[in-house]
Amino acid sequence: MSEEKLNEEKKTTPVVAEAEKQEKILNALQSVLDPEIGLSVIDLDLIREVAFTPEEAEIKMVLTTPFCPYGPMLINQIQSVSETAAEIPVKVTVLPDRSEAPPWLR
Repeated sequence: MSEEKLNEEKKTTPVVAEAEKQEKILNALQSVLDPEIGLSVIDLDLIREVAFTPEEAEIKMVLTTPFCPYGPMLINQIQSVSETAAEIPVKVTVLPDRSEAPPWLR
């Protein structure tokens, strides 16, 4: 394999790795259900963004209602399931209600 092709692969590898981790996280989050509604946080469109830094992933989400009584439980479940799936630390950030739809829903 030529040196140029090797350099191209090295440049795309982090992006591919991030995409694979994002897919693993989103698939794993299908198992996190809202206890009142019985649907996953993915089906309810509560997950708005999955971003990566070299050290961790950050999941930005909204709650079903501003004073959701299950909010802390959902946040803990999302963090736990995501860390297991991606095998890196995950930070969960709750956004205000009126945040933009995730890119996969636009």
